[in-house]
Amino acid sequence: MKKPDIHCVTDQVTSIGEGPLWVAAEQALYWVDVGLEPKTLHRYAPATGSTTTWKLPQRASGLRERADGSLLIHFQRGLAVTDPTPDKLRMLPLWGIDFSIQRMNDSAVDPAGRLWIGSYERTLKRPLGELYRIDGSLIAATIDRGFEVSNGIAFSPDGRTLYHTDTHPDGRIYAWDFNPATGEAANRRVLIDFAGRRGHPDGCTIDAEGMLWVAELGASQLIRIDPAGRVEREVPLPISRPTSVAFGGPDLRTLYVTSMTFMLDEAALAREPYAGRLLAFEPGVQGLALPKLSF
Repeated sequence: MKKPDIHCVTDQVTSIGEGPLWVAAEQALYWVDVGLEPKTLHRYAPATGSTTTWKLPQRASGLRERADGSLLIHFQRGLAVTDPTPDKLRMLPLWGIDFSIQRMNDSAVDPAGRLWIGSYERTLKRPLGELYRIDGSLIAATIDRGFEVSNGIAFSPDGRTLYHTDTHPDGRIYAWDFNPATGEAANRRVLIDFAGRRGHPDGCTIDAEGMLWVAELGASQLIRIDPAGRVEREVPLPISRPTSVAFGGPDLRTLYVTSMTFMLDEAALAREPYAGRLLAFEPGVQGLALPKLSF
C-alpha cells in the first residue's frame, strides 16, 4: 500500500491535543487542549487554513455536536453548551459522577443521540474509571467500571457494536453488543490486547467499511482494526504520541490526527517538530457522518 502523505495543517501546538470533531455545517475541525495550561478550544478551517482559539474556564476533554448545531463541551468535571458560540458557555447540571474521585475523558454519541463518556481516577493510581451513558435527563448511568483510563469510544456503522479503549497499563480495546433502541450494552469481550505492543490505545473512530482507527500512543502510528480484532494496517506518523483521530473534509475522506507534547523532553521535541500539532492525510477510505446529541 502506498505510504500516505501526512502533513501538518496548523501551527497551533497543544500540550495534550484531544477530542477532534468535524462539524460539516462549518466545514471545520474542532479540538481541545487537555493540558494544565492554557485551557483552550481550537477550530481549524481547511478552506482558509486559519485556526481560531478560545480560552476555556476549565480543562476540557472533548466536545460533541448537538442537533441544533451548537456544541456540547465536556470538561473534566462538568458539561457546558455553546450558546451559541464558544465565547458564551452555559453550564449544564450533571448527576451521577463523583468528581472528588473521577475525571471525565473521551466520548462518543450513539445512534439515538445519547452521550457516552468515560472517566478515570483523578490520581491515575486506581482502576476506578467508569463508562457512562447520558441522555436528556443529565443523569450519568454507569454501564461498566474498573477501567484504568477510559478513552476512545466508537460505534459500528450498523450501530450494533460498541468499541471502547482502556489505555493503561498495557491497554485493551473492548467490544460490546449494543442495542441502539434501548442504549443497552452487553457481552463485553476483549477485541485486542496491547500487551507486548509498543504503544497504548487512545482515541478512535470508525470508517464506512466498519474498521476501527486507533491512535497508538507512544508507538508513532495509527492502526486500523477489523471487527474480529485483527490489525489490518499500521500507518507510521512523524510523532510518537498521537492521541485521537477524526474523519473530516467535504466527503469525509481526510483523517485528522491530534497529538501531544506532554512527557516529551527537549531532545524528543527537537526530533518531532510536529508534536502537539494537528496532522492530516488521505487514508483511502471514507469516514461516517457522526450522530448528533439529542439534548
